[in-house]
Amino acid sequence: MTDIELIQLCKNKNPKGQGLLYRHYHSRMTRLCLRYLQNEADTFETLTSGFLKVFKKIHDFEYQGEGSLEAWIRTIMVNESLMLLRKKKNIYLNVQLEEANTESLNAYLDVDAEYLYDAIRQLPDGYRTVFNLHVIEGYSHKEIAEKLGIGESSSRSQLAHAKRKLRELLSSYF
Repeated sequence: MTDIELIQLCKNKNPKGQGLLYRHYHSRMTRLCLRYLQNEADTFETLTSGFLKVFKKIHDFEYQGEGSLEAWIRTIMVNESLMLLRKKKNIYLNVQLEEANTESLNAYLDVDAEYLYDAIRQLPDGYRTVFNLHVIEGYSHKEIAEKLGIGESSSRSQLAHAKRKLRELLSSYF
């Protein structure tokens, strides 16, 4: 079934189509949410609210080619994860102004993906959130600052701290 057919079924509130969409994206969105949230209960809550929002707002979605549906769902899941973190007041952002460390994580490209994934999940909430938004999702520091209600310098600082902490966590791998 094509994305266009799947979208149309969901726009018609067809339970079969909704089930197919859920099963198709569930695993990828679970991993996405787990990058932001540290436990399965929060991830389940976010997935539930996220997919409900997907089904509720699918009539507003405009297909723009291959990958556009997944990108749209990812955006919803990231926003739902951030809302849950805010709601639980789990984002403890360190506002120390520190020069951003521009050293790249390129040295870690050969690290086993699961090991890297686990290391990212061990980061404190604020570090992990900014790291995921900037490095994985590609948001700018300005966009991150707007999403989290912090200053751009705080976003840069959190990213620098996250990279430093990741280097510490990954140093045992080498």
